[in-house]
Amino acid sequence: MSENNEKRPPRLLDFREAVIMLVLGLVAGIVFQSRFQASYGFALTLCIPVVLFAVSKGFRHGALSAVVAAAIYGTYLLVRHLVGQSIGREELYEQEINLGVIVASGFVPGIIMEFFHFRRSEPYVEETTIVETFVPDEETGLYNFKSFRWMLRGEMKRVKRYNSPMSLVFFKLLNVDEFRKRYDYSQEVLLIKDIGQHLRSMLREADYVGKYSDNEIGVVLPETGTAGVNIVCNRFTEGIGQLRTNLKKSWSDIELGFEMSRANFPKDAGNLEELIDVIDSRYEPLK
Repeated sequence: MSENNEKRPPRLLDFREAVIMLVLGLVAGIVFQSRFQASYGFALTLCIPVVLFAVSKGFRHGALSAVVAAAIYGTYLLVRHLVGQSIGREELYEQEINLGVIVASGFVPGIIMEFFHFRRSEPYVEETTIVETFVPDEETGLYNFKSFRWMLRGEMKRVKRYNSPMSLVFFKLLNVDEFRKRYDYSQEVLLIKDIGQHLRSMLREADYVGKYSDNEIGVVLPETGTAGVNIVCNRFTEGIGQLRTNLKKSWSDIELGFEMSRANFPKDAGNLEELIDVIDSRYEPLK
């Protein structure tokens, strides 16, 4: 069901990354000028975007941009040679240094930023450890309000980090107030349990179901894009008749209604708050 070709919004540079980029650029310039007495104008110009890519995008983009910049600089030297500007032994040594610094300007900061990103992700690792301690309630088989929301936040952090899609499907129970007037809490627990079991029977093991509010049940579909969530929702729509028939056997006095809504990250929203807003605006009755 996953659609790994979904793209998340680009990550912006923060202040710390901008400072690191500036410092590395200055160091590269000082090394070129004072230590090696090399002619570094064009080489330093190439180093700046390479460092920018490495700091803002990580090791892979930094390394790729370094190779491209080195190829551009090598082509520049080749053209000089072809037009008759011969490169002596001493200058050749300097140009080799230029090429080495261009490559290093992508690889070194890229490795540094990968390390920083790993360190900054450690609080998330601790949070997911806490989230995984939650288990569904024995009464309903669903995650309760607190655990479901914790897991939802943790899943959102995970998909952002790994650039993978996630989909949500929410069910809203109508006529719940009338049901509570007629039946006690134990009957409400049985009602939620039956609905949860029905939903779970149509999902994967990796998906999870929980109560989001007093009358909303949420389904989280990790690694699922828009095509996958549409398949799941069609399955739910086709099975709503069977669910109503099953509920009628126990609670024939109340005509329970349902509404359903869906949303996908990153297509519909870039963060959890926006995703919930999209869910709230898309409820449609299940007939």
